[in-house]
Amino acid sequence: MSEEQTVVSTPEKASFLKPVIQIAVMVTVIVSAILTIFAWPVATANPKNLPIGVTSLVPNLTQGIQTQFDQQQPGAFKFIEFKDVAAAKNAIAHREVYGALVLTDSPQMLIASGASPAIAQLLETLSLKLAAQLSALGGSSVVTFEVEDLAPLGDKDPRGAGLAAGSLPLIIAGIVVGLLGSMRLRRTSQKFLLAAFAAILASFSIVAILNLWLGALKGNFFLEVAVVALGIAAVSLTVMGAAALAGRIGMLLTIGLFFIIGNPIAGVSMPVEFYPTGFGTFGQYLPLGAEIQLLRNISYFPEVSTVTQWATLGGWLALGVLLLVIAPERKPAKV
Repeated sequence: MSEEQTVVSTPEKASFLKPVIQIAVMVTVIVSAILTIFAWPVATANPKNLPIGVTSLVPNLTQGIQTQFDQQQPGAFKFIEFKDVAAAKNAIAHREVYGALVLTDSPQMLIASGASPAIAQLLETLSLKLAAQLSALGGSSVVTFEVEDLAPLGDKDPRGAGLAAGSLPLIIAGIVVGLLGSMRLRRTSQKFLLAAFAAILASFSIVAILNLWLGALKGNFFLEVAVVALGIAAVSLTVMGAAALAGRIGMLLTIGLFFIIGNPIAGVSMPVEFYPTGFGTFGQYLPLGAEIQLLRNISYFPEVSTVTQWATLGGWLALGVLLLVIAPERKPAKV
């Protein structure tokens, strides 16, 4: 091989290998990041300051229970004392606590499966352990806790699996509408019309399945349709607006925020107290987290204020509208 051939072949080899290496490294980084985001919250899931009510005939018993559980599992539970059973039930109805221990002559464990099936199961287990400890202290007397579910799940979906599984289509619907609208539609007015029409049509179908068929939702049908439609429209408009304003990069970043980051921290299967500090709270201000909490409140906790969730979804909707409106003034959409 001549010197000239060697000089020519070296850049060719470099140009041949460079895109291969770049793609391989990029895929590795992306997959590792996605795995971390999805697996980390689940793998490290432990309750932190989980609010549990206590009502008792014994003064200052709550502090003793707090000390006992802090020795076994530091920082896991935050026991809050209530003057009577009615006050504890009211706190559960307003989602101030996940459940309550009633330590009276008729011991009870008040739970709310609608808030979190995982927490309800945890509290039932906790009541069994506490009953065994109290029975051991009492000698011959056996203590048992009667479990009362103040927000039970539907008979068709007793484990709450329907809403957990249905959360994925909720976010995918908006993303797909946003993707297709960005790729196939050129006029801003068409994108607005698509977001509205697709959101209304899809929301009726989704809520019909989750509410009427599977029984995963139990609230007002048309109010739940409004929630789902708002969520789909908010996501789709934001995706289309980001694509119109910043092209493919803007679209991918938005999808990554809503799906790759927002999906695992939305609080679908686990409450916010189980996530690493700050992650669960952040997830509630993304569309899926706000939508899931709003649907839960409508279905199981009608007394709870839902202003925050409505405002969150409305804020994302407004952002999507703003991005689409200002995008043509800066540059045409590139996808």
